[in-house]
Amino acid sequence: MSSLSEAEAWWLRNASLADVDGLHTLGSKPLVYRYLFDGSAPSREYLAKRIADIPVEPANGSGTWLLGNNVVSYAGCVQLLPDLSKRITELTYLLDPDHWGQGLAVRMGWTAIAQAFLSPRIDAVVAGADAPNKASFAVMQQLGMRFRRHMQYPLGPGMEYILHRDDAGPSPRPAVLPIL
Repeated sequence: MSSLSEAEAWWLRNASLADVDGLHTLGSKPLVYRYLFDGSAPSREYLAKRIADIPVEPANGSGTWLLGNNVVSYAGCVQLLPDLSKRITELTYLLDPDHWGQGLAVRMGWTAIAQAFLSPRIDAVVAGADAPNKASFAVMQQLGMRFRRHMQYPLGPGMEYILHRDDAGPSPRPAVLPIL
């Protein structure tokens, strides 16, 4: 069995305000923001607020993590935004188009879901996407999520998917990324 080279060994790390510029560069790529940030590049201020407002707090099922390796610091981002009154957390992810098709969105999502379910205050994870975003629906399905409801987003109609703590989950299970 061959081992991954250092460049291929991906991990997640906690996002901080020092990451705003790198995340802004990633979020400003047209293929990234096409279905996110209401269809336009996010401002640095918006990203700083999201990072500050959603710290990694395992007890609450919340967090913001960045995908990287020894070569790339900002390949993607995954975030959990909890609604503790409903005992759910919302999963959001974005990935640099240079890394599409490698299973990284699924691995980021599964790692975040595993973190969410460490919290006894979270019973389900939801994720949604605009109707034309077929790739995101494929990721949600690979995560074992199932259709929950139709949604109306700023860019138009979409759908929300859900995974409950007691659901079977994905098969096969994606590899969890290490969190540094």
